Amino acid sequence: MNINIINKLNKLLVTSYIIIGVVTSKIANAALLDNIKNKTIQTGREAGFDVKRDLRESIALMINGLLGFLGILFTVLIIYAGWQWMTAGGNEEQVSKAKKTITNSTIGLLVVIVAYALSVWIFNVIEKSVGTGSPPQTTTP
Repeated sequence: MNINIINKLNKLLVTSYIIIGVVTSKIANAALLDNIKNKTIQTGREAGFDVKRDLRESIALMINGLLGFLGILFTVLIIYAGWQWMTAGGNEEQVSKAKKTITNSTIGLLVVIVAYALSVWIFNVIEKSVGTGSPPQTTTP
């Protein structure tokens, strides 16, 4: 046989193995995630907890709460630095300190906003790829 034909067959076999591996791993991964979720919910109920959220929702709530707290903190720092600047009375040292605080707090607030946008995007991607984990809704006539 020609070497080019053998190389093409090898590439075709490797590609088909990769495609089969990806498809089967996606199916196995979805089943594994559903099994983990169901076992976690079952364990929580047996321990006496009122389980209404899955782990993804809990993590998203914790991240959103932390980012919300940091956003409020940086906003308060900006207001404080503005007050410090307004009451400086011409003291250049106090004005420069207030300007530095405003600059750093604004940078921190921008980082929090970008982190929030990233976390929302990441959780949306996860939800689209894995699904919500809820059974499909059926309507009765």
